[in-house]
Parts: sequence; C-alpha cells; structure tokens
Amino acid sequence: MSDRVARARTLNQYLDPYPYFGRLREAGRVVRIRTAFAGEGWLVTRHEDAQSLAKDPRLSVDVRRAGPELRCRMDEFGFRFGDCLPETMLIMDPPAHTRLRRTVAKEFTPRRVAGLASYIEDTVDKLLDPLPPDEPADLVTVLAEPLPTMVICRLLGLGEQDATYLRPLVSALTELPVDPEAAARVAEARDAVWTYLSHLVEEKRRTPDDGLLSALVRAHDDEGRLTDTELTSMAGVLFAGGAETTTQMIGSGLLLLMRHPEQLARLVDSPELVPSAVDELLRFESPVTLGLIRFAAEDITLDDVTIPRGDLVFVGVATANHDPRRFPDPEHLDVARRDNPHLAFGHGPHYCLGAPLARLELQVVLSGLLRRYPRLEPACRPADVPWRPSALRGPASLPVRLGPRAATAR
Repeated sequence: MSDRVARARTLNQYLDPYPYFGRLREAGRVVRIRTAFAGEGWLVTRHEDAQSLAKDPRLSVDVRRAGPELRCRMDEFGFRFGDCLPETMLIMDPPAHTRLRRTVAKEFTPRRVAGLASYIEDTVDKLLDPLPPDEPADLVTVLAEPLPTMVICRLLGLGEQDATYLRPLVSALTELPVDPEAAARVAEARDAVWTYLSHLVEEKRRTPDDGLLSALVRAHDDEGRLTDTELTSMAGVLFAGGAETTTQMIGSGLLLLMRHPEQLARLVDSPELVPSAVDELLRFESPVTLGLIRFAAEDITLDDVTIPRGDLVFVGVATANHDPRRFPDPEHLDVARRDNPHLAFGHGPHYCLGAPLARLELQVVLSGLLRRYPRLEPACRPADVPWRPSALRGPASLPVRLGPRAATAR
C-alpha cells in the first residue's frame, strides 16, 4: 500500500476478511487506516505489538485523550465513544478503572460463575428439546441468541420480561455509526436502555435478591463504591457483554465448525478437546474484529512510524490472532491447539471480566449440541450464511440439519 493508508471496510459482510488483514500485517507493524465513522486512525497489526500495547499506559481508553480533529470528525455523526454507557470501566484509565474493576470483581466471582453451570446445561437442553431432527433449524435464533441473554439475566437477577425488552436494544447499540441516521438509532437505543436500567436499579433497591445487580446496588448504597451513573452503566455493560458478545461467539464458533467438518468430526470423537476447541474458535473468529479502541496519550513510535498524540488507534485483534509469527499455520483451524494466547478477550488491565462465563457457555453449547446431534451438518452453503451489519462480527442466521439424536443423549 503505497500511501500506507488502507480502508477499514465493513468486514462483517465478508466470509473471510483474513487475507485482507494479512496484507495489512505484512505492510507494517502499524498501518494507517480509514474508518467510516471516525476518519483516519492506526491499526496495530502484529500479535507481539498488540499484546504489549494493550497494557501500555501510553494508549488510553478515555475519549478525552482524543485530539480535537478526531473529536470533530466523530461529532459530524453525532457520535462519541463512550456516549452509549458513560462512566464505565470500558472508557476509564487507572486509577478510576482499577476502582471500578475491583468493585465488580468482588461480586462477579468464580463461585458465581461456577454456580451457573447446571443452569446453562439445563437451558441448552430446554432450547434444543423442541427441535425436530428432520427439519432445518437456525442455531442463531434457537440457541445463540436466547442462551446468553437467559444466562446473564440469571446472573444479574433479572426476569424474562427484562431480557425480552433489553435484548434488541442492546443489539442496536452495536450498529456501526457510519452516518447520522445510524448514529441517531444508536442514541435512541442508548436512551431507552438507560431509562430501563435506571428503573431496574430502583427495583433492586426496593426488593433485593441474591443476583449480581442487587450486590452492586449494595456496593453503591452501603459502601459508596459506585456513583449513580457508574451503577447504571455497569448494569448495561454486564448485560451487553454477557448477551451480545457471547451470542456472536456462539454463532461464529458453530459456523466455523460447519466450515471445517473434519474438525467437527474430531470434536464428536474426542469431546475432551472441547476446552481447547473453544479457545481456537475464539482465536480464529473473534467478535471484536478490527481491534480494541484506544487513543494515543503521547507520541508512540514503532519502527519508522510515529503515532501522534491524540490519534485513534485500533489494537488489532483479528490480525494479531492470525499472525504467523505467533501462531503456527494460523489459517488452519485446529481444535487441539494448545499454545493459544489469543486476544479475543483483550489483554492487560481491560481483559474481559466475563471471559470465564463466556468460555463456560461455549463449552456447554459444544458439548451438549454434539453429544445430542453427532451428525450435525449445515443446511446451506457456509458461504451463503449472512453476517450481521454490526460492530461485532457474527452470523445473522445459521441453518443446520440436526440429524438423528444420539441414543446416549439425555
């Protein structure tokens, strides 16, 4: 690329964007890209650099670190990073980020996650039981979308009606703000989510339970560890991360196995590979495709390229996860891959708090589905599967033929 500027396409519409990322990766450790929603920025392309810069304090998640020109470009679409849910860990640097993360981690414990295992297993069975084995089924509609929403509601202490209302709104928040109309839709969804979550917080204050949201309300009311805005935003972040991101992980993971039937057969024959398979699916097809959004808090130089202070930076996820310098034969899906330090959950201080829960859900889905339907196969060409027009990469639908149910399935 002669001018070292590449256009960051709406990658979700492509079945395989990784050759494009490969060309960017070979063009340099960091390349100039042009986005539809914020003008030009930088993409860190290689795994070693991405892993290092994800924890480098010279890169900030705070939009106030953005330069004036960048903020003007975002204002053109009425869109600002962090507007969707203000005062969250996602847009805070230490020490504010550290305080919030510790507060949530104190309540979002491994014990809480482990306690959800039987519920997830029962829910997977409940969602799969009604499906006729001799008719096509859309695994996005019947499994990937409802399961994460039901699980995060269980964790938070929310009801089915809350999930029904919030799910489409949170999905709308991930729409790419590529024009003023799209930005307006995001803003409308943001306002509706904020109003509803504020009411839920008041409800949990009046009638607390043993869910995570009630625990966070107590952290606010009894200990003063959260402000009003932080409390409401945290509820939104937990719901969005638990529902929307995991939905895309499940859909993309199952599609990958449809595209690689030899790896699907390997999992059926060797179910003990499910844990390593989950991480390999996450490496190969992460919902966060382009990268982790950061702002240069000072000039940063890689080789002969200097990223100026205030510029937009994407710490590459998909390109780093396919870097042959770190992953042998990265374009080969290997469900038994062991050395797999992928960046699907980020890295450093902002590493995803919900990673253990997401892994657990993916493991239960793979184990339950393949144990029950070992002859699962796609009902259309994988190349014909539509992708969501979203900031998070994932299939919009996934038609499959389940095949006969295994006699040993419960």
